[in-house]
Amino acid sequence: SAPPEEQRIIDFGHPENEAPFADNSVKTSKYSLLSFFPLATREQFRRNGNIYFFCVGMLMFIGYYSPLFYSAISPWTTLGPLALVVSISLIQEGYTDTQR
Repeated sequence: SAPPEEQRIIDFGHPENEAPFADNSVKTSKYSLLSFFPLATREQFRRNGNIYFFCVGMLMFIGYYSPLFYSAISPWTTLGPLALVVSISLIQEGYTDTQR
């Protein structure tokens, strides 16, 4: 003869007695609000072209605003476009990071 079946009681919990559980959402973003600017700027200056134009712009800046040597061209002709390109890249990086 078969053993008697035991009655199983499955308790799905009671909302008033449950402890809060962790959120199961997954975040794949690279940056937080505080770490975005330093990390994204460092990412931009890993590119050799950005480093080159920054160094050339700094040399032009020193030559234009100090008596060490003479620079005929304003440094803003190099640093301005560099700032524009880096700013657009930072905006794009921030937008894609918020979409993750």
